[in-house]
Amino acid sequence: MNTIEIYKQEIEADLDLARGKLVELKEKIRGFSDAERLDAVLEIEDLEKMASDMRTQTKELDKAMKDSWEQIKSDIDSSRNTINEDFSRLNRSLV
Repeated sequence: MNTIEIYKQEIEADLDLARGKLVELKEKIRGFSDAERLDAVLEIEDLEKMASDMRTQTKELDKAMKDSWEQIKSDIDSSRNTINEDFSRLNRSLV
Protein backbone atom coordinates (compact mmCIF):
# COMPACT_ATOMS: atom_id res chain seq x y z
CA MET A 1 0.00 0.00 0.00
CA ASN A 2 1.44 3.39 -0.93
CA THR A 3 1.93 6.37 1.35
CA ILE A 4 -1.03 8.30 -0.06
CA GLU A 5 -3.41 5.41 0.54
CA ILE A 6 -2.16 5.02 4.11
CA TYR A 7 -2.59 8.76 4.66
CA LYS A 8 -6.16 8.64 3.30
CA GLN A 9 -6.97 5.71 5.60
CA GLU A 10 -5.63 7.66 8.58
CA ILE A 11 -7.77 10.67 7.63
CA GLU A 12 -10.87 8.48 7.23
CA ALA A 13 -10.20 6.91 10.63
CA ASP A 14 -9.85 10.39 12.16
CA LEU A 15 -13.10 11.49 10.52
CA ASP A 16 -14.91 8.41 11.82
CA LEU A 17 -13.59 9.13 15.31
CA ALA A 18 -14.66 12.78 15.01
CA ARG A 19 -18.14 11.70 13.89
CA GLY A 20 -18.47 9.53 16.99
CA LYS A 21 -17.25 12.31 19.27
CA LEU A 22 -19.74 14.74 17.71
CA VAL A 23 -22.58 12.32 18.42
CA GLU A 24 -21.41 12.06 22.04
CA LEU A 25 -21.20 15.84 22.37
CA LYS A 26 -24.70 16.29 21.00
CA GLU A 27 -25.99 13.81 23.57
CA LYS A 28 -24.07 15.52 26.33
CA ILE A 29 -25.39 19.04 25.63
CA ARG A 30 -29.02 17.97 25.91
CA GLY A 31 -28.77 18.54 29.66
CA PHE A 32 -27.26 22.01 29.34
CA SER A 33 -29.11 25.28 29.88
CA ASP A 34 -30.28 27.10 26.76
CA ALA A 35 -27.36 29.54 26.77
CA GLU A 36 -24.79 26.79 27.33
CA ARG A 37 -26.44 24.61 24.69
CA LEU A 38 -26.42 27.46 22.14
CA ASP A 39 -22.68 28.03 22.61
CA ALA A 40 -22.00 24.30 22.39
CA VAL A 41 -24.20 23.90 19.29
CA LEU A 42 -22.26 26.67 17.53
CA GLU A 43 -18.97 24.97 18.38
CA ILE A 44 -20.30 21.59 17.25
CA GLU A 45 -21.46 23.12 13.97
CA ASP A 46 -17.97 24.55 13.46
CA LEU A 47 -16.47 21.11 14.11
CA GLU A 48 -18.94 19.49 11.70
CA LYS A 49 -18.01 22.06 9.02
CA MET A 50 -14.31 21.37 9.54
CA ALA A 51 -14.92 17.62 9.27
CA SER A 52 -16.98 18.16 6.12
CA ASP A 53 -14.23 20.32 4.62
CA MET A 54 -11.68 17.67 5.49
CA ARG A 55 -13.79 15.01 3.77
CA THR A 56 -14.05 17.24 0.68
CA GLN A 57 -10.29 17.71 0.67
CA THR A 58 -9.83 13.95 0.85
CA LYS A 59 -12.12 13.54 -2.17
CA GLU A 60 -10.13 16.22 -4.00
CA LEU A 61 -6.99 14.26 -3.18
CA ASP A 62 -8.58 11.20 -4.82
CA LYS A 63 -9.39 13.23 -7.92
CA ALA A 64 -5.91 14.76 -8.05
CA MET A 65 -4.39 11.31 -7.69
CA LYS A 66 -6.54 10.00 -10.53
CA ASP A 67 -5.70 12.96 -12.76
CA SER A 68 -2.01 12.67 -11.89
CA TRP A 69 -2.10 8.94 -12.53
CA GLU A 70 -3.61 9.45 -15.96
CA GLN A 71 -0.93 12.02 -16.83
CA ILE A 72 1.89 9.87 -15.45
CA LYS A 73 0.55 6.82 -17.28
CA SER A 74 0.35 8.80 -20.51
CA ASP A 75 3.91 10.04 -20.08
CA ILE A 76 5.21 6.55 -19.32
CA ASP A 77 3.34 5.04 -22.27
CA SER A 78 4.81 7.71 -24.53
CA SER A 79 8.32 7.00 -23.25
CA ARG A 80 7.80 3.28 -23.62
CA ASN A 81 6.66 3.71 -27.23
CA THR A 82 9.63 5.93 -28.00
CA ILE A 83 12.07 3.44 -26.49
CA ASN A 84 10.50 0.57 -28.42
CA GLU A 85 10.64 2.56 -31.67
CA ASP A 86 14.26 3.54 -31.02
CA PHE A 87 15.19 -0.08 -30.32
CA SER A 88 13.51 -1.19 -33.51
CA ARG A 89 15.22 1.54 -35.53
CA LEU A 90 18.59 0.64 -34.00
CA ASN A 91 18.05 -3.06 -34.71
CA ARG A 92 17.20 -2.28 -38.35
CA SER A 93 20.25 -0.08 -38.77
CA LEU A 94 22.55 -2.74 -37.32
CA VAL A 95 21.47 -5.42 -39.77
